[in-house]
Amino acid sequence: MKITRMVMLWSAMLLGVPAIASAQTWPDKPVRIIVTAATGSAPDVMARLLADQLSRSFGQQFIVDARGGAGGNIALGALKRLPGDGYALGVVHASAITVAPHTMKEMQYDFDRDFVPVALVARAPLMMVAAPHAPAQTLPDVLALAKAQPDTVTVAVTGINSVPHLATEMLVHRSGGKFFTVAFNGSTNAISALLSRDAMLMTDGVAALASMVDAGRLKPIAVFSRQRLAQYPSVPAVVEAVPDMVVDGWFVLVAPRGTPDDVIRRLAAEIGRTASAPQIAERMGTLGMYPDTLSGPALVQFIRSEQDLWRRIADQLGVQRQ
Repeated sequence: MKITRMVMLWSAMLLGVPAIASAQTWPDKPVRIIVTAATGSAPDVMARLLADQLSRSFGQQFIVDARGGAGGNIALGALKRLPGDGYALGVVHASAITVAPHTMKEMQYDFDRDFVPVALVARAPLMMVAAPHAPAQTLPDVLALAKAQPDTVTVAVTGINSVPHLATEMLVHRSGGKFFTVAFNGSTNAISALLSRDAMLMTDGVAALASMVDAGRLKPIAVFSRQRLAQYPSVPAVVEAVPDMVVDGWFVLVAPRGTPDDVIRRLAAEIGRTASAPQIAERMGTLGMYPDTLSGPALVQFIRSEQDLWRRIADQLGVQRQ
């Protein structure tokens, strides 16, 4: 019995050695970053920018694996199945953490159970734009029209229960009006609807709308953020018309639960340094994003507050899982 106990004790000690050693020598092989977006999209480009910086800093290759679709279900389902050894990470859009649990019946993951947040990477604000023919060209006028004549303001959305859709519905709900919503498959089709007079308004990420806004073909009337954006200083924030209406998009670096704490801390520290570099901020600006970092307990609290916000939004709008 004594020999058996001794063997078990030494076995347990030896099993712990690789984990300690791996944390100290990490990374000694390529690191995979799964992204909840399609190849070539703004989030994918941002993740590759991040991966390049991490590769330089750690002297090891960080490889981006873009897996868009199903609201992040595909990407996070894949990441969940990988070991928490520091060699599998994810760049995740907020919606996969805060919105998907209230809109999808079948989830391949439970964020709080399966993952640990590493660092907030960037914010990606939403923008509302109006078509040239729209009878209202400012946010106060749009909301007044939606209240006075419900269902007469036609809004194009890039998918039912998407973040842009729910943000738009919550905005008009809080102002006491009602939009007539038409869903389209993707940003390109929704933009085409505005240009062909099939819709008046649209809400989407800044990156998806920037080219049309900059060309003067669509008019930006509001951004869903806490303040005006540096690249569009004349465009008011939604909170200027509807107080407390802040629905920020954001991206966070995550790891499978069980990833060594030392690896998490090293990654978070490097993300903080990388995001503060002027060239990174400039490049993110072209993608409709801006760097903003949090880590540790502050990040955990931030994510919980966002989860609570979207839970309330889903309840108030009566969102049904599909």
